[in-house]
Amino acid sequence: MIKSAGFIKTTLVNYPGKVAAALFLPGCDLRCPYCHNPELVLGTADDLVGIDEILAYLKKRQGLLQGVCISGGEPLVHDDLGELVKAIKGMDYLVKIDTNGTFPDRILELEPDFIAMDIKTVPEKYPLLSPSRDATLPEKIKASIEIIKKSGIEHEFRTTVAPGVVDREDIQNICQLLSGAQCYVLAGYVPGHTLDPNFTQDTYTNHQLHQMADIVRSAGIPLKLRNMD
Repeated sequence: MIKSAGFIKTTLVNYPGKVAAALFLPGCDLRCPYCHNPELVLGTADDLVGIDEILAYLKKRQGLLQGVCISGGEPLVHDDLGELVKAIKGMDYLVKIDTNGTFPDRILELEPDFIAMDIKTVPEKYPLLSPSRDATLPEKIKASIEIIKKSGIEHEFRTTVAPGVVDREDIQNICQLLSGAQCYVLAGYVPGHTLDPNFTQDTYTNHQLHQMADIVRSAGIPLKLRNMD
């Protein structure tokens, strides 16, 4: 049962175009070395807020906030996430789900109003990001991409271009999977406090990042850039 979460009471960045609150649920099935939320992933965060307190706050903010973003970690690791989403939607909030795409069968069950899926790298490399080296992940990632594209739900796909995890060739291959997507967000990797403390402090140059952006544009996929000059 979901008992607590990281909580941002008001955000203008976590839900595109909406004044929203954001919840960050603990737990994740992946171990991306560049993750900036290691305490959430490992379950060691000590600044979480009780779900009952969060729901009470959202009740008070009805009519002032427009939506709620539920992120992680990976929120879909929680079997009872649907109950939380139902409670929030019952207060007439729009709900955005952030996911890594490893639970394709659960995405549409939540009936979200917006889906943001992180694409870490090409699907074939995903077992390298899994503690169990799960060989089924490539097909799950491909399935999630197709489900989201065909859902009719507002969505975006996102890739943090972290050296050693994703490169220019990977972006080319990802674009082949994203034909017909509403939006693809490329975000520059920002070194700092990461799950793997020894993960590279190097970043791609702006020239390299914009070469990747040009690949996306050439594929005809609507593009947004973050953490890029």
